[in-house]
This record gives sequence, C-alpha cells and structure tokens, in this order.
Amino acid sequence: MLFLSVHYVKSSAIQRLFSTGLNKVRSPLRMVRRIMDTSSDPKILIVGAGPSGLLLALTLCRNGIPVRIIDKLPSPSIGQRGPGVMPRTQEIFRALGVLDGINEHAIVAPQIRTYIAPDGVVPHQTFHMMPPVDRTPACPHPDLILVGQNDVEGILRAALREYSCEVEYGTELVSLAQDADGVDATITTQDVRQETRRFTFLVGADGGRSAVRKQLGLAFLGESRPSLKYVIADIMVEGIDGDHWHAWGKAPADNLYLRPAKVPGLFGLFMLLSEVDNDFEAVMKDRHSLEKTIANITGRKDLKVLEVLWITKWTPNIRIVDKFSAGRCFVAGDAAHAQSPTGGQGTNSGIQDSFNLAWKLALVLRGQAPMALLDTYHEERSPVIQTMLIKTTELLNAYVDVKDSDSASNWDRDTSMFMLGINYRWSALVVDEQDGEKDVPMDPYGVHTRGLRAGDRAPDAPELEDLVHGGPPTRFFDVLDVSRHTVLVFSASPERYSAVLETLSRFPQGTARCVAIVPSGASAADIHGPDIILEDTQKHAYSGYGFKMGCDIVVVRPDGVLGAVVRSSAGLEQYFRQIFVST
Repeated sequence: MLFLSVHYVKSSAIQRLFSTGLNKVRSPLRMVRRIMDTSSDPKILIVGAGPSGLLLALTLCRNGIPVRIIDKLPSPSIGQRGPGVMPRTQEIFRALGVLDGINEHAIVAPQIRTYIAPDGVVPHQTFHMMPPVDRTPACPHPDLILVGQNDVEGILRAALREYSCEVEYGTELVSLAQDADGVDATITTQDVRQETRRFTFLVGADGGRSAVRKQLGLAFLGESRPSLKYVIADIMVEGIDGDHWHAWGKAPADNLYLRPAKVPGLFGLFMLLSEVDNDFEAVMKDRHSLEKTIANITGRKDLKVLEVLWITKWTPNIRIVDKFSAGRCFVAGDAAHAQSPTGGQGTNSGIQDSFNLAWKLALVLRGQAPMALLDTYHEERSPVIQTMLIKTTELLNAYVDVKDSDSASNWDRDTSMFMLGINYRWSALVVDEQDGEKDVPMDPYGVHTRGLRAGDRAPDAPELEDLVHGGPPTRFFDVLDVSRHTVLVFSASPERYSAVLETLSRFPQGTARCVAIVPSGASAADIHGPDIILEDTQKHAYSGYGFKMGCDIVVVRPDGVLGAVVRSSAGLEQYFRQIFVST
C-alpha cells in the first residue's frame, strides 16, 4: 500500500488526534504482574510496530519476556486506516489494561445515512450496519467502536514504556538465518549502522509486503483485484454532520462514504473510482481535484475539503500464508493475511493472532512448555483466518455488485463480525468432557456452534463477591490473567479443591491459579487453598458457565479462551500435560 502525506498536520485538534499518549493506560492486577526491565537481553525480535507487533510486544512484556521491536518507518505512521475495533478486541485491550485509553479516542459506530441522487442532500435511508446488541453480563463491550489506528498504536507504545520498551524506528531487517537454537537477524539502523544479533525467536508483523515472510519463503496464497481502485484518506470536511456514516454513489464504481471520527470535522474517506472517468494522480496530489471528485460523486457542491491529512491508493488483496511459522520464526497480522476492509476484520484479526501467540512464546521461553506448543499457533489461527477471508470477500463482492450504495442490504453485517464467536474447538490443546455435539462441523466464527465448549471465548460474569479479600464486587474479566492460566472451580465442596490443587502442584509454579466460584448464599468456610474465593451473588457465573455432565472445572487460558471443560482432576491433568513440562 502506498502512503502519501499530503499536508502537514497544523491544527491543535488534529495534533491531538495524532498524539501519542495517551491517558489512562492502566494495568489491572498489578500485584500479579511480572515486574522487570524488559529492555535488557531481548529474547524475541518483533519486526513491525503496527497494532499486531505492538500488542505482541506488550503481552510478552506483561509475561516478563524481554523484547526488541523495530520498524523501518522513520517515525510512527499517521492515519486512521482500520478504525473499527470489534467487541472481542476490546476485551483483549481490557485484559492488557489499555481499553480506557482506547475509549478516550473512540466513538461508537454511528448509523449509516444514504442520500437520494442526483443532489445528494435529501436522506434516503438511515440504518445500522450491524444490529445493536444489548450489554449483557457475559458481554460488557457489545458495541463496534471507531478509533484511529494511529491512536491505538500510540496507546500501546505508551503502555510499553512502562516496561522500558521503545520502538526503534528507522530500523530495518536486512536478513535472517536460523538454526535449531535461535535466529540471527541482521539489522540496519537509521544512521546506516548494521548489526547482527541473535534472538531465540523472531516474529514478522511487518505488513502486507513483509520482509520476514519473503525471507522465510512462505507462500502468500490468494488473489488480487487490480480492477478495483480505491482512494482512502483522512480529510477535514466542512458542510456535513459528524453524527452519521454518510454514503453516496453507484456500483461498480464512483461511490464513496465519509466515516466520522472523534475530532469534529475529521472524516475517513473510502472512495471506489472508475479509472476511465478519474485522474487518480490528480486526486492523490491535489486537494481541489479531490474536492471536485467528491462533488461529482455525491452531487454536493457544499462540501469543502479543508485539509488532507493522509491519502493512499489501494486495491484489494485476498491472501493467506501457507504456514504461520517456519522454525523459530512466525508471522502475524498483515504479514500473514491480507483482506478487504469490508467487515472490519483485518486489524482485529492481527491483534488476535498476536494474543494467541504471545502466551505460548512466553511459556516456551521460560522453559515451562515444549516447543511443540508453538505448532498450535498455525493450527488454531489458520482456520479462523480462512473463514474470515471468505466472509470479508463475500461482503466485498456484495459491495461491488449491488446497483447502488444507498441500499441498506449493501451494508448488512451480522453479529459474527463482532468476533465473539471465534473459537478453537478443533484444537489439539483443548479438552472437553461434555458429551454430544462431537459431529458438529467446525465453525471458527461460531455462527453455527451451540452451547459453550472448550475452545470458545471465556464469557464475563459480574457482581462476584471476594470472600477472602473483600472489597467491591469484581468480575471474571478482572480476575483472568494474561500471564497465567486460571482454573475456575464451580463448587462449594472442599473435596473438589483438594484434588484440583494437588493436580496443579505437579506443574510449574506460578503458571496457573485456582479460583473458587461458590453459589449465592453457599458457605465457603471449609474451602482452603484457592487463590481467590468468589460468591456468585447474582448467578451470572453459574448461568453463563452452565456446563453439562457435571463438568464444574474450567481452565481459562491466558488469551481468554476456554482450554478445558472437565469433571475431574484427571481431565485437568490431561489438559496441563500437553501444555507444561511436568515438575
């Protein structure tokens, strides 16, 4: 993708938009966070400081793993680009303590408004792209929010500074060579110095033209759509309200939408143009040509483009790597998959790649898990991305094939786009002792799955009373930990806990903790040993985790996925034996 910065950012409002820091970067569960200077002796090199690379670095730092993160750009990128943050990604941001900062710069996605041609002034339809979903105990973040990628990156960089970890801009990977024990990376810095450093692992999160992917020789399977030519930009516009997502034009070309942002007057522009009728170079380089093209498509002569902050040409690529890893090297985000922005899944998927990979790398680096654990990164993420590409390509085809962009059906999105149903039920890691549904077809996006099973996202549950430490009510999302497994035991029977704790004692210390969940009104006086004892005062936990066949032991992985749903300590041991090196 080609990026052209057309105008310098001048206004104070825009400077705030592209600022880097960002307030309210908090770290929940500070008492259990691993504290260390992660800038020393980095074991992992992360190439690329977009959302995927930054989130991987932050999650590893939260696990006490030193990292080095580099980016060949001379400075942080500007531009909103993929601004849609889905509910599942918001949960990940919450787990890492940065959601408050994200929300400061975000807006809830507004309704879309289309207009009657040719004047483009009178509204035709106003509708939601995705059906509104009520907040529930299991899902406290049900809205699609819009926040610039530049803001997300700034918030993640600020969080990394708590670990003395800074992105090295103007630093490029020249080559890599790996053997059975590590990776030698040759790097050129901004002042043209070259160095070769050895790392235990290397992760390429360096975008669609990934140098890491190319050097590993990974195939990038799929197709391109050169016939579809888009202009994407961030522009300051006068003459249109910021309360709607505005759309005009007709397919197969010459249609556009303006997406509002937190800063008044700022809009993201997404415009599909016919090459015959438009001078792309003029539109890219000249603000007045861009304004004229917008007027031609919308019919609006009152829209004034005051400033162009960032602009690029783009054509769709729909691709996925044949493997997400090779030896001790991995790819994530756009380096591993490219997709249409229809559906808003790309950046979110990259963040979820990193969250899946980080805890596994951390365990292996600490010598607590075998190298084989890293094979499950490809096993779990590849089917999810393949399904995502099918979904977003179907949406792209619908967008291009419809007769006009003011049809609400052109914008239909189902709630699978929220990504809450994404699961790994087929993973070799998961253990589920519930009977039934063994023959249900694999559905990585959870559209056709039924019931809660191992491999699914762990639901939240609020209004839990801490019977040991006291204090205000808590919730599962504030109990789960990105640096270790959480074993939830839904029982008031002391005997259940003695067996669970004895099983956990066989595995590396500090890698898992036991949390007791007792029913409302039940006595916990005779329960000893769990790190936390919670009373389910409003029955949210028991109703949300109502498993079958007496399965009252649930293991939640560090990435918020149900690793095991079992009825006995034997099932618990089966799960952990494939994760950890036994002590």
